[in-house]
Amino acid sequence: MSRGTVLRTLIVAGLAMASPLTAVPANASGQEVGGSGNQFFLSDSFSAKANVEFSYGSASDQVYVGDWDGNGSDTLALRRGATFYVKNSNAGGNADQVVTYGRPGDVVLVGDWDGNGTDTFAVRRGAEYHVKNSLSGGAADARAVYGRAGDAILVGDWDGDGEDTFAVRRGSQYHVKNSIGAGQADQVAVYGRADDDVYVGDFDGDGDDSFTVRRGAQYFVANAIRPGSADRIVVYGRTTDTTLVGDWNGDRTDTLGIRRGSPVQHIGGTVSGPQEAYDARMVGLINIERARNAVPPLTPWPRLGAGALNHSSWMARTDTFQHATSRTLWDDVADAGCSNGYAENIFWSSYASTPELAMQRYMASPGHRANILNPGLGFVATGTVLVGGELYNTQRFAYACR
Repeated sequence: MSRGTVLRTLIVAGLAMASPLTAVPANASGQEVGGSGNQFFLSDSFSAKANVEFSYGSASDQVYVGDWDGNGSDTLALRRGATFYVKNSNAGGNADQVVTYGRPGDVVLVGDWDGNGTDTFAVRRGAEYHVKNSLSGGAADARAVYGRAGDAILVGDWDGDGEDTFAVRRGSQYHVKNSIGAGQADQVAVYGRADDDVYVGDFDGDGDDSFTVRRGAQYFVANAIRPGSADRIVVYGRTTDTTLVGDWNGDRTDTLGIRRGSPVQHIGGTVSGPQEAYDARMVGLINIERARNAVPPLTPWPRLGAGALNHSSWMARTDTFQHATSRTLWDDVADAGCSNGYAENIFWSSYASTPELAMQRYMASPGHRANILNPGLGFVATGTVLVGGELYNTQRFAYACR
């Protein structure tokens, strides 16, 4: 991303979700945190106030949480392409370690796979997992198959043996596996609702992980993998924040953090919209890119455009540049008569760039490109607004619409 003194453009890694029964967000434990921004607010207790605040990286970085040096405290790693910038303290400044692993478009998971107290990476390709037990490049140390290619996956230490393994989420049902390998789940549990955002952590410090459901700014914490009422209800941050879970101070108990974007300082003026000609051209350019890559065209679905326009208008009005919450996206997609999941790309430019230039920026970003060229997606609309000399564009995709 380049943000100069005259020409400024921002895009944020594309957000995608597939299957109506896999509402797990990108920022569930062991996966990319998701969202955008380089401001982080961490709480070492379940209070409503952060006690650690810092900036790290840039707004469009992919972010992961892990204990990279085995000191018992979780910190952040930034990902740009296939390169990871690992920080061993919750503070700004330069990375402590730079690692290259996998391919730029890979889905990456984080966990302590061998129980040595240090978190490392695993690459997910469909239902196959390529696990690395050290922060280094090269071949995987282990490969395993679990679940189906379209499953939502959570990472955690479910049985308290010190090793992280996988759980498949299908709606509000969780299929927990206590070893990395194929075969039947060791435990099947139900918690929350099918469209809840869900996070994983050891919230009571007993050595094994369980689930927390997020609804808006409320978190319903369960201290065991089981159905029933939450053990604790916590309010933290804003409904638009992106959630992090980690043991920030090494006390063996996971608590909450948030990722938040810096306000976008725009020139000023009244938000306009909709920019119908711009959006029509953008949809055409999306299908041109798909044709170039031998991917079937998307069907324009104007009803998706209402949510896209609302989100662009919200970003412009609030000086904010970040993805819609997963709940907002699910609701917008349902209101548009669509199902089976969604994807979203967002773009901001301080010089009201053309659709062609915006598309060049989208295609240069692996996350955005993956959404635009996803052969499983079938429908699209975009929503664009102007304010002063600035432009906000939101692309919304869906799998099935009627």
